[in-house]
Amino acid sequence: MNHTRTILLLLLTGGFLIRAAGLATHPPALNSDELLKVFDGASVYRTGMDHHGQSWPLFFKQSGEYSPPLYIYYAGLFSTFFGINEYTTRLPSSLLGTLSILMTFFFVQAFADRKTALIAAALAAVSPWNVHYSRIGWEAILLAPLQLGGLWAFLRWTKNERLRHLLASASFWGLTIYAYPVARLSSTMLMTALWIVYWKTVKRRPKQAAIAVGLFVLWLLPYLAVLSRNYQAMQARWNFVSVFNRGDGFVLFLKQYFMHLSPDFLFLRGNPNSLHQLAGGLALFVLLPFFFAGLVFLLRRRNKMDWILLAWFFTFPIPSSMTYDRFDPFSMPNPLRSINGMPLLEIISAIGVVWILNRVKSQPWRRCAGKAIAALVIANALYIAYDAVFQYPARSAPVWQYGLREAVQFVDSQKEQYDRIVVSHKVRLHPVALACFTNYEPGPLEAEKFKKYVLPFPHYVRMYADFDNGYGRYGTAARWYTLARGRNLLVAAAGEIEAEPIKRIYYPDGSAAYEIFESDR
Repeated sequence: MNHTRTILLLLLTGGFLIRAAGLATHPPALNSDELLKVFDGASVYRTGMDHHGQSWPLFFKQSGEYSPPLYIYYAGLFSTFFGINEYTTRLPSSLLGTLSILMTFFFVQAFADRKTALIAAALAAVSPWNVHYSRIGWEAILLAPLQLGGLWAFLRWTKNERLRHLLASASFWGLTIYAYPVARLSSTMLMTALWIVYWKTVKRRPKQAAIAVGLFVLWLLPYLAVLSRNYQAMQARWNFVSVFNRGDGFVLFLKQYFMHLSPDFLFLRGNPNSLHQLAGGLALFVLLPFFFAGLVFLLRRRNKMDWILLAWFFTFPIPSSMTYDRFDPFSMPNPLRSINGMPLLEIISAIGVVWILNRVKSQPWRRCAGKAIAALVIANALYIAYDAVFQYPARSAPVWQYGLREAVQFVDSQKEQYDRIVVSHKVRLHPVALACFTNYEPGPLEAEKFKKYVLPFPHYVRMYADFDNGYGRYGTAARWYTLARGRNLLVAAAGEIEAEPIKRIYYPDGSAAYEIFESDR
């Protein structure tokens, strides 16, 4: 037991260091979505209101959609006390990613031996899928530990039938609804699978089951109350991304479903969007044969937990496959919207590893095989790490809005000399990012404090209408440059305006990112 604790502690320590080291530069810059989370969280703790002036909201209005609250309130604690920077923005995710390693161990140990649980935890510690989203200040990573907690607590209940474990499971599942939107479907499917597979146990304790259902309903009530009052607004995002709003929706759903299950996506290449892609798939590619071995083992043995794992694997792509991005044809298969499948690939692979090793009769050969597998995993993990440290920052700089902070800080330092600062719609400067980059204290945004800025956001997000300041008068940064009267600074994407800028900001690979122009008419 002490040996197990020591190994687990080492895995957690190493997993945390992998997730927390170098957060300021990997990913290469903070983007608007990350800043929105911590700014609203810190704003509520400081002033009792979010950046729209809403008092302690249950769901946050962010860029035209309603964001779930759990991560925002959690992450906001870090920025409230230590300010908004790369570490306070991303460290909350790193801690959650590390917690998912521990929860993987607890969950697997509940139905398998300690060796399988430790291997699963070790694989989760170096999972590219988990590590990548553990280094980004997005709420999606919160789903993994909560989902694992719901599974683990339920399994504990099936063994000892103590009410507290069933109530803990119901609470974990209830919290997932406030963690990430896909959980509204994925949690329902997994809970349904649990109750079907373990129906005999549920039927034996009807009072406990009724109490747990009641608790879960209580967790749902606040969400349902907000949904009933804001149904159209809260469904707007779903209506925008749903494949079923297309004539070929069902066909597209099936196509995307099988894309999510393909080895190419899961183990080899992942998603081509550099916002989500490292050098490989969601899991280490050396795990592919062990994953298939694990699937074969589950299909052959078919005990209750095997059915749950199989149900989890074949249902996790469903929420993501029901969506599409009309502006990004390469958005599918989507590793973020299918994050409810984390860390299933590593769990099934660990089962496959143990099954294969147990088939080796000779103890010395079994040890050699185990060391060889460990060496392959470490080599693959180092290859991914090399890409993440030395190649990914340059490759992904544009999607992370690299250089935007420097552009904003430059024009803000010069603003007293100009009548206005015009920001092109191609720059995608969110009002909250503007506030963060100019050291505006978290709290309700007052457009009056940014009256010299002309932003294009209101053209597609009406809640920021106060920041318009007449951007549509000329429509593009180039027309502003040639037509606008007065002394102006213009922030544009590289190459957008045919003139010589007064300042140019570069991506890490040396190509131009943003250009700043001066006009005086």
